[in-house]
Amino acid sequence: MAKASSFKNWCTNNISPQSWTRICLKCVDEIRGKGHTLKEMEDLNPDVEIDDELLDALNAALSELYEMTVNEELLATH
Repeated sequence: MAKASSFKNWCTNNISPQSWTRICLKCVDEIRGKGHTLKEMEDLNPDVEIDDELLDALNAALSELYEMTVNEELLATH
């Protein structure tokens, strides 16, 4: 499990402030399937836990959109 804020911060620091929104829009079905809304993912209040399945989907979107990936160890530092 990772925190959505860690992923969002990593994207903001390494790509751009808009990157997290683009990634979430690409994964909207998976996000909704986990019971979250796009607004929750954007606001992160309270912080959303990302399970491995959703993390994989977000990483796939990150890879497709930006040709980058992030692993859980890196997320722990953001």
